[in-house]
Amino acid sequence: MARLLVQSASTGRFLCPSLEDGQPEWVVSLREAGGGVVADVETAYQLVLDNCEPDDQPILIDLDRLGTFNDYPPQGEAAAALRVAGGAGGAAVSSVPDGNHGDNDFSGVPV
Repeated sequence: MARLLVQSASTGRFLCPSLEDGQPEWVVSLREAGGGVVADVETAYQLVLDNCEPDDQPILIDLDRLGTFNDYPPQGEAAAALRVAGGAGGAAVSSVPDGNHGDNDFSGVPV
């Protein structure tokens, strides 16, 4: 069973059910977002459709992928530093078996 979270790429916040009334809300703390873990992409997609604005830039994070060979590639300054240093981010992160790093991107979702 997958463990997926919806995160805003623009703010870093996570979309999860409120601990008070269960309604989806954006939270900053990953600890608070634990209740927002969903088991399938379809449910996450529906959360995005129902609760996101285009400027939220929602992305899907697979918690079981973090810290593995298939981890998400570093972005921004961290990625540039790894490329310059020839660090582990080079070949390892670019050789994900499916070759598709965009599978977590909801940017094309009409909201």
